[in-house]
Amino acid sequence: MNSMQVWRRCGATALAILTLAACAKPVTAAEPATFQIHIKPVTGSKPQADALEVRWTLDLPAGSDFDLTAPITYAGVEGVADRIESLSARDGSGPITFTIRDDPPHPGGFPHFRHWTAERPVSGEVEVAYVARARSPGGRGGPPFDLRASGGGLSGAGSGFLLLPRGAATSRSHLSWDLADLPGGSGARTTFGDGDVQIDGPPSRLMQGWYMAGPFGHYEGAGDSAGFNAAWLGRAPFDAAAEMAWAADAYAYLGEAFGYLDPVPPYRVFMRFVDGAPCGGGTALGASFMYARCALAEGETAPSPRETLIHEMVHMWVGGIEGPQGVTSWFTEGLTTHYTRLMMLRGGLDSVDAYGAHINNSAQALYGLAAQDMTAQEIVAVGFADGDIRHIPYHRGAFYFADLDARIREQSGGTRTLDTVLRPMFEGRQAGEIFDHAAWITLVSAEIGPAAQAEFEARILRGEAFAPHPNAFGPCFARRDKTYEIEGRGPVDRYEWVRLTDVPDDLCRNW
Repeated sequence: MNSMQVWRRCGATALAILTLAACAKPVTAAEPATFQIHIKPVTGSKPQADALEVRWTLDLPAGSDFDLTAPITYAGVEGVADRIESLSARDGSGPITFTIRDDPPHPGGFPHFRHWTAERPVSGEVEVAYVARARSPGGRGGPPFDLRASGGGLSGAGSGFLLLPRGAATSRSHLSWDLADLPGGSGARTTFGDGDVQIDGPPSRLMQGWYMAGPFGHYEGAGDSAGFNAAWLGRAPFDAAAEMAWAADAYAYLGEAFGYLDPVPPYRVFMRFVDGAPCGGGTALGASFMYARCALAEGETAPSPRETLIHEMVHMWVGGIEGPQGVTSWFTEGLTTHYTRLMMLRGGLDSVDAYGAHINNSAQALYGLAAQDMTAQEIVAVGFADGDIRHIPYHRGAFYFADLDARIREQSGGTRTLDTVLRPMFEGRQAGEIFDHAAWITLVSAEIGPAAQAEFEARILRGEAFAPHPNAFGPCFARRDKTYEIEGRGPVDRYEWVRLTDVPDDLCRNW
């Protein structure tokens, strides 16, 4: 899953996913930050760190209004604001008291916030301090934004623990750490850099990064993989260092294959292995992502999550499209799903048979679901309450793009592909051009004709079933009719894909 945030490059609009680490600088005395935030992991009465003490200061003009905000629920992660304790604030005139107001909840678990509004104007340096508790096991699952304890440390996204000033317009933040309560050898690593860093942009940028502090294992890329690194807390059920070396090579391949981010931005992987659900999933934020799973018992093993690793890294290049919250998943997740399996095939990162299995897994996840024809708006309303329904746009979108690729190839006599159509769009979006649903319709209509808009609205927005082009998945796989037995709905006639064994693997990989 990719963040719903529209990324911005150090203040300049850019819809392409860009490295937030590139907007961070090592702290120097010559570059003081207006917004200064200090984080200390604490253990309390437990041997394991279970909270963060957060303190920050902000300079404001005399007579300023002052508002704080933190998520109540953030992308399915519940109770973030409820885990903020011991809040205190003061300026030169003394303590600041607040009136608290909650946004109405979103039915699908999308972000809504709690607001603390100061009961008087404030002036000069304002200091805020609070404690953010780690989430205990239990409750609804979702992306790993929540603050969780594992392996002697803590990890999560800024959206999982930060209480920030609303609308603050400072252009730089100074993040510092105190690791005194953590085990020896502990470190602090974020999307923005290691240890104490300066981060360009307003305080709200801090929400869109991963944070990890503790005695984490780590991998540092070298040579062609320089700039790629990884950190993990808890016992990985696979050889973490070896798999991160594989991921570093895969990231270098993706940079070459997509081509339009040159040089390829540095990239950071975070992994955590926690005791007690919810604990699964992966989510990208900027040039980084978090992979989370439940810790296994000593001696138990599990396969590496290679498809997840590629999926989250592919988000760097696929990026996003502007549109209503949640409705854009057909692009951000559907196109990423399409390119995840295609890049694994082309790059020799997976077998041809595995590619076919991924296609049919998508077919089962979509065609075997009673809710397969829900509209995009209906899916948003369900949101994080049902993982199967929330993932419909991943599979629906991937089939839409595979079908489109085959049709572009057919209509152009093989001179154009989805790759060649998207490359100029990616480059224009990175340069700041608006890319929304209207721009998409214009783009695709130029390739397949005026019916493109009606097809998009029917297939993507209204959820109407369609038969992907017979060559949607290349020359090695044939579409075949299949009946799916669906509990509560009965049989539904849809499709599966079968390997044509007389076509060599090399031809399959060149699609």
